[in-house]
Amino acid sequence: MMYLAAILVYLLMLVGIGVYKSRQIRTEADFAVAGRTLSPWVMVCTMLAVWIGTGSIVGNAEQTYHTGMAALIIPAGTFFGMIVLSFIASRARNIEASSVPEIIGRRYGRTARLLAVAALVTAYMVIVSYQFNAGGAVLEVIAGDKEPVALEREDTLTRRQLTRGRVVYTPPRDWTGTVQLAAAPLTEPDKPVVYTIHVVPDEQIFDAVQSALQTENTLAIRKNNTARVRYDFQHAAATYKLASTADIGEVTLVEPRLTAGRATIIAAVFILAYTMLAGLLSLAYTDIITGSLITGSMLAAFPVLLYQAGGFSAMAEAFAAMQDKTQHMQFWGVYSPVQLVNYLLPVFLLILGDANQYQRIFASRNARGATQAVTTMIFVALAIELLIIANAWIASSMTPDPENGKYILIYAAKHFMPPILGVVFLVTVVGIIVSTANSFLLIPSIAFIKDIYQTHINPNATEKHTVFLNRVMILVFGVIAYGVSLAFSESTGFFQKALYAYTIYGAAITPSLVAAIVWKKATPQAAMASIAVGIAIPLLWGEVIRPHLSGWAGQLDAVLPAIAVSVLALVGVSYLTDSKKSETTG
Repeated sequence: MMYLAAILVYLLMLVGIGVYKSRQIRTEADFAVAGRTLSPWVMVCTMLAVWIGTGSIVGNAEQTYHTGMAALIIPAGTFFGMIVLSFIASRARNIEASSVPEIIGRRYGRTARLLAVAALVTAYMVIVSYQFNAGGAVLEVIAGDKEPVALEREDTLTRRQLTRGRVVYTPPRDWTGTVQLAAAPLTEPDKPVVYTIHVVPDEQIFDAVQSALQTENTLAIRKNNTARVRYDFQHAAATYKLASTADIGEVTLVEPRLTAGRATIIAAVFILAYTMLAGLLSLAYTDIITGSLITGSMLAAFPVLLYQAGGFSAMAEAFAAMQDKTQHMQFWGVYSPVQLVNYLLPVFLLILGDANQYQRIFASRNARGATQAVTTMIFVALAIELLIIANAWIASSMTPDPENGKYILIYAAKHFMPPILGVVFLVTVVGIIVSTANSFLLIPSIAFIKDIYQTHINPNATEKHTVFLNRVMILVFGVIAYGVSLAFSESTGFFQKALYAYTIYGAAITPSLVAAIVWKKATPQAAMASIAVGIAIPLLWGEVIRPHLSGWAGQLDAVLPAIAVSVLALVGVSYLTDSKKSETTG
């Protein structure tokens, strides 16, 4: 309850700030770009809070749980992206725009502007969707589990319970040996699937783990540990019956107090209500708190977790004994060159064209302040992302259960940190998710009103009317994002969801946006071609194109082909068309 109470107090404080700042909203500029009043210090805090989002605190941490020290290379995409962004920040601020599609529209015309809005909304709905999922995950983990329920032969279980680690086996104290469970689909009771658990002494765990990895539905654990049963079923039955249970030890069902679905709804409702209050003006100033909490909690957590893990030598021993973490102390050789491209390039492209970062640049008092803030962010963002990964890496050595590893830092805050630090850390995680979701909801609503409604439907709309419509569109996009979250909730991890969204945005928007700021020869036709292929290739790659490829090409995610074709279209079509004759205004 302590953790939930602290989070509730923090959320109420955010609402209070939002209500206070909402009274200062008079114009669309106040809502969209905070009246262009942000100082460099406020900019750094709000840029950090929106960048260090679920993709970092949950996605990168989740990836670290699976690959270990090698994940420390992942922030390289952020680092180099911020460096390039720092060189164009002052130019972007001097444009005096309110949205990224507005910049594209001024340079390339209305059609390009509409395509940019489509790409932005598509990518950002995916990003908001997994913010909702992450918010729900935090609440689910913090709420904890119900009391275990003993299972017996003939009990009925769902596929989710059997595949997601909700069935737990607890061996007797100091006992070693082998037990088996069997579960059969209700439609095929004569075809049970056997799950084998080997309980072995400490000195045998490494060999037992390696052997278990070679056999389907088999797990090896140390004596005096518990085992979460995760069936790998070949059929798609929804309901199963226990055909047999362990003849020694205890088999229980452990369910969460707050289901993921209900928790996600709670998170989505709060995020939507808060975002509708005061736009960027409230977000920027609450992000001062969030940005400070991010920095302080990550710094404090590192030595605490390292001490709890017993130092690096104890970490190495712990990883060696785990089923799939024998390479977790290696930095080089874990990721292939193709994986590095898949993981680093989407982040680089997103940060170079991210509408959230540009929205804060537009909100700066002047061009000099924008450059100072982005330059500072080069080092601040790198340091925080490295700390997130380092903390997740250390916590992974104390967390053999993959079910807990999905949200490793949330789990670590509750189980491995002193209560006060754990509370602050969890409040920080919630603040990160809320800030990121707010920003990624705000941007598409601003783009829709500014680049579609005011441009094509009602150019004479009053300031009061546009602020009201911004809030309505936040609600509309929030409902859409919630629908996407339902579709994605069981599909892939947060890391892969983030990379997919970054790829759509980075391939479609970033080339044309950067060219609009720094390359005068880019033409409207080229921009439209670049945006169109940048949207199409990521959507088609996984299901239509990649299945027909083999070798290293078949291992590529959409990002490299998408950005390559997008840039080729931008450059090639620009040289094939007459830029002087093609210049238009949005």
